[in-house]
Amino acid sequence: MDEDKDELYFIFRYGQRLCQRTARFYRRIQTTLIFMSLLAGSSAVATLAAQMPTLSAWLLATFAVFGCINLAIRPAERIAANEADVRKYGALLAKLNLLDPPALQQLLDEARQSDTNEVEHLRPAAFNDVVMEIDEPDAVIPLTRIQRLIGALA
Repeated sequence: MDEDKDELYFIFRYGQRLCQRTARFYRRIQTTLIFMSLLAGSSAVATLAAQMPTLSAWLLATFAVFGCINLAIRPAERIAANEADVRKYGALLAKLNLLDPPALQQLLDEARQSDTNEVEHLRPAAFNDVVMEIDEPDAVIPLTRIQRLIGALA
C-alpha cells in the first residue's frame, strides 16, 4: 500500500473502532439502566418499603431518575446507529485495495455525512487501539482519568 492508502486505512479503522467502542459503551449503560428499572419494580423494594420507608422512598426516587435517564438517552437507538457506522467503515475497508485514494477520500467524505455522534472521551482510546493494532506504540496518546474510565467501560 502507498502512503495515502495507509493513511486512509488508519482513518477507516479508527472510525470503525470508535463506533465499536461507542456502541459497547451505550450497551453497558443500557444494561445498567434496565437493571435499575427492573429493580425499581421488584418486590424487594416493596418489602424494604414496609421496613424502612424513608430509605425506600430515596431508592424509588433514584430508580425513577435512572428510568428518566434511560428514556432521555435512548441507548438502543445509539447502539444501532453506531453498529451501522461500523458496517459502513467495514465496507470502506473492503474497497481499500480496489479504488484509488481520491475515490476512497470521496467515499469517506460521504460516509462522514451520516455518522452518528460519538462520545468525545472515547476518541483517544479508539486512536490508541488502532495505533497499537498497526504496531506504532510511540504514537499512543496518554489518557486522562475520565478517558481511562470511559475507555474501560467501552
